[in-house]
Amino acid sequence: MQRKATPGAAERGRGLRTARGQVILAALVLSLGLGATGWMAVSQHRQEQARIEGEFQQAADKLFERTLREIQLFMEVLDSIRQLHSLSDQVTPEAFEEIVRKGMIYQRRILGAYGFAQSIPHEMREAFEGQALKRTLVRSDGTGGFTPMEVQAAYYPLTYQTPPGGLGLPEGYDFTAREEDRAAIESMRRWGVFALGGEPVGLPSASSAARDLYMYAPILYPAGPGARDLAGFAIGLFQPGRILAGAMDGEARGVRARLEAAPREAPASDEAWSYARHFSLANQEWQFVAEADPAYWAGERSRLPERVAGTGTVLSLALAGALLLLAGRSRRIEALVSRRTAELADANRRLEAVMEERRELEDEVLRISGHEKARIGRDLHDSLGQKLTGVMYLFSAYRQKSGDGQEEADQIAATLKEAVSQVRRIARGLAPVALTEDGLPDALRRLAEESSALFGQSVEFYAEREGRPRDAATAEHLYLIALEAVSNAVKHGQATQVVITLDYDEGGGRLVIEDNGCGMSASRKPDREGGSGLRIMRHRAEVFGGALDVGDGEPGGVRVTCRFPVAPSSA
Repeated sequence: MQRKATPGAAERGRGLRTARGQVILAALVLSLGLGATGWMAVSQHRQEQARIEGEFQQAADKLFERTLREIQLFMEVLDSIRQLHSLSDQVTPEAFEEIVRKGMIYQRRILGAYGFAQSIPHEMREAFEGQALKRTLVRSDGTGGFTPMEVQAAYYPLTYQTPPGGLGLPEGYDFTAREEDRAAIESMRRWGVFALGGEPVGLPSASSAARDLYMYAPILYPAGPGARDLAGFAIGLFQPGRILAGAMDGEARGVRARLEAAPREAPASDEAWSYARHFSLANQEWQFVAEADPAYWAGERSRLPERVAGTGTVLSLALAGALLLLAGRSRRIEALVSRRTAELADANRRLEAVMEERRELEDEVLRISGHEKARIGRDLHDSLGQKLTGVMYLFSAYRQKSGDGQEEADQIAATLKEAVSQVRRIARGLAPVALTEDGLPDALRRLAEESSALFGQSVEFYAEREGRPRDAATAEHLYLIALEAVSNAVKHGQATQVVITLDYDEGGGRLVIEDNGCGMSASRKPDREGGSGLRIMRHRAEVFGGALDVGDGEPGGVRVTCRFPVAPSSA
């Protein structure tokens, strides 16, 4: 006899099937939610990693530039000592010490010890030892002591140094005793340029990767038509560790840097984040290497990916649980699914808003960074102080000489002109005071006038139809874009004429900087082909919603065009 299914059993069967369907739906929602959450978390993690890597490259690039400035200051101090002896052959140890004490004491962080060595032919050795040093010329014996120098045609003994013993050498030490120092002397004699010698003889070895070295600045006297004789050289103790410490000055946290002689072939780096730049130093090739500290990522990253993952997981679990709790009630479950899905989408939108706010804050920090202006002020102090101190040395030596002083007066005038020019170049990096959207034409006009006076080239500004940028921040970014483009045109493109044009039309505003230089393909300069200068200009354009285009100009050279939003019409 066949049994019929009761209404209760059928209802229970339908309930089971509904419950099973709800479980499957809950599992599907949970899987989709977790998958979407994982994708968003991984995507955010990769974006943040790319951002931090970019910030590291920028930090390393700034540190490299500051290191080059420290090296330049070091060589300028040593050059001042060289010029002092070039102008007078009667500088006594007492006068030398007095000049150093009065004018160069604030540069101890750059050049801690320095001295002077003069050329002594063999026939004058006896007189030099008896009258000047009252001791024999010496060389290192390899065990920490010194022994008399063997007979040779000429010598370059240390005449005096400050502070006493600061170079690790006794007075009378002959720099021709070591092969590396002889090679440096020959380089100075042949080319008349700064040269690096060997490691300090009587000082402990440096703990850094780069060794401390003697740096020499040649003192050349005319020796006939077209010939010069190496009469001696100024000596400074070049310390890469001290140079890097001065460049970092408590900045670039999480970045390890070193200076070292460049190998013939640079070794491959396994570091996730690394930076290397080659440069010429005296008569050698060197490299600057920066690497991210192991804790760099942990210190710079945010917790946004974890918050994305946590929020998404919690919402997915909550939604799946709600579906399970409401199994059997289809319409209510559908309404709940719709509501939870909307909440998840809203949460995702809020997370995107948080990410966008972070990007806007980063742009704001870049725009109003007071640290960069402080650095420019520091550069003004150091560079101007050093150049004016050099003028004091030159003038002090000039007063000791007799006869016609026209050549020395010209040299003093040239040094003053260079100091003034350098101050003006540094000061141009600051935006004009009270720059507003209404004052942009005046600011660009002043930029053209100052650039013409600074570079000695034709820089003109034209304002076409009237209009205003959207706000003062946009005006400031436009001014800085024009400043960078003019500087690139003159310095990298060898342009003799630059035209700045500000115009407005129905589509918005347009800033054009066009030059007659050698063009992008011919100049092959980093800032004219995608280097840090061009990247900064593009970023500034993106900050205010503009667009930057760089291409070839009609008469040759480079044409930089920036489209920007304008203020709404008052009509």
